[in-house]
Amino acid sequence: MNKRLEKLVTNVLSIPTAPYYEHEVATFIKRFAERRRLTVREDRYGNLIVRYKRGRSRPVAITAHMDHPGFEVVSASDRTVRARWNGGRDPIHFPDSKVVIRAGKETITGRVESTLEGSDFEIRSARPIPENTPAYGHFDLVPCEFRGDLIYTKAADNLINCAALLAALDQLNRKKANADFRAVFTRAEEVGLAGATGLVRSKAVGKTIPIIVLEASKELPGAIMGQGPVIRVGDIISVFDARLDFGIHQLARAVAERDQSFQFQRQLMSGGACEATLYAVHNLPVGALAIPLGNYHNQGKPRPAPEYVSARDVVNMVRLCTELALFPPEREPRKDLLKRFDDAFDNRHAQRLIDTRRQPR
Repeated sequence: MNKRLEKLVTNVLSIPTAPYYEHEVATFIKRFAERRRLTVREDRYGNLIVRYKRGRSRPVAITAHMDHPGFEVVSASDRTVRARWNGGRDPIHFPDSKVVIRAGKETITGRVESTLEGSDFEIRSARPIPENTPAYGHFDLVPCEFRGDLIYTKAADNLINCAALLAALDQLNRKKANADFRAVFTRAEEVGLAGATGLVRSKAVGKTIPIIVLEASKELPGAIMGQGPVIRVGDIISVFDARLDFGIHQLARAVAERDQSFQFQRQLMSGGACEATLYAVHNLPVGALAIPLGNYHNQGKPRPAPEYVSARDVVNMVRLCTELALFPPEREPRKDLLKRFDDAFDNRHAQRLIDTRRQPR
């Protein structure tokens, strides 16, 4: 990973976020785009679409969500804080765990003082939270730390792919490449794909434009950390668009043939659901890519732990996203494959099948 990408990854992973409280991530993305004179559109639900367009090219959209499981402050009295957790969690983590509360520009530490009651719990904060200030937070974990090939962070899922998308935009912009690329950043994925539903409702991305969903998903057999991004055939709920999966796979194979340092994998990753399922049930052309993830949703034992990913996987994810922006899959990328089967049938099999239809007894 070069220094430019390392700095971008560090900056993005260090931003606080939680479902419904993605505004600091969104502000970073807007400023990043504005410095490069890229068009930013925000739909009515707060999803962002950053567009890079130069020349005449087939359009493609690649998306990542800006949130990570965390909590919102429901009420506060002096240093006693009542909070509500949004997203995945392990209930054993709550009594006595350290947390960070973000209130406006202030960062306040605290400690969980209760078990979960549904999604609610109690925090003892280091100092009172400012009145009339919306506040949210997360477990007190390392913002970003590189240890060899591994990147440890409070929120790899899915800030690491927000960083990958920004890096791809940066590369296209610096090279002045011909592409029609939409980098889409959604909200509140962790509470039920809410931002993605809003994106569909707002029609912010055309129904015929291919959408490729980026995720950081639990490492599984066949989706091994350090062996490249995973072409995600499906998730725990559904499989995705076979045409788009084929096109992504063909492109990844071509890149690997040209560059032996590029690695990728292909697998159905059943560790959870992702936004691609939502787009699939709306009959949109959708595929998915994933970075294998350790300590999914900070679920260490016995305490919350940083998530971690491979830096090599991130580098290769940026490469694959950039290639997809430059060479988006065709609407039907399997034409050559279909012709191969048809030619083989016509030239080798058809007449023989007819001649051998009735074998002597």
